[in-house]
Amino acid sequence: MSGGRNPVKNIILISALWCTTALAFADDSYFPIKTKAGGEGVSEFESNWYGKALERMNEPRLPGFTKDVNADIYRIMILPTWGNPIVVRVQRHGELYSLSSRRLDGQGGYDPGKLAESKDIELSADESKSLAVLIQNLNFFQLPAEDRVRGFDGDQWIVEGVSQGKYHVAVRWCANSYDPEKRKLTTFLALCRFLLNKSTLSERPTNKGHKLI
Repeated sequence: MSGGRNPVKNIILISALWCTTALAFADDSYFPIKTKAGGEGVSEFESNWYGKALERMNEPRLPGFTKDVNADIYRIMILPTWGNPIVVRVQRHGELYSLSSRRLDGQGGYDPGKLAESKDIELSADESKSLAVLIQNLNFFQLPAEDRVRGFDGDQWIVEGVSQGKYHVAVRWCANSYDPEKRKLTTFLALCRFLLNKSTLSERPTNKGHKLI
């Protein structure tokens, strides 16, 4: 047999290298990619879209915190098609929570822009207790990843959470519209409203100049 390369071995080697690259990309993603309708995670398109804004904000990748069973972190991101992307993240430290908020100067449906505002504060004991109640009332890890209300443009609301070594993400389109009570988003919006109120950001989330919450 000649000293030429075995084509089967070449295919196996290329496949192995491709898998290694794919896994590295997955590890670098902000979100798990769902493999079926209704499954955990988001689509690859959504992961790239949402992740681009989070990267501009220098936000951490929350799925990585599942390695710490004591980590208790929640993050909301609102991406208006024609408005600034906004993020508010809270993390529990004992009985208290720290809060970090970020705002980009672009538009969520197009170029998200660059970091325009960044705030980091500590919530008081009373504020932390109120937040803990809102989180408990939401029962976040039982919340479906998405609902049936979908559309174009509008605004995307993405809530992530890590607790007791588990990660979950829930996405809602125009969460404060189309009968949020019927969509069972009352507690969802209560948590978002509390976090935005405590964020101390100078701008509320808007779409075409209209306040979203």
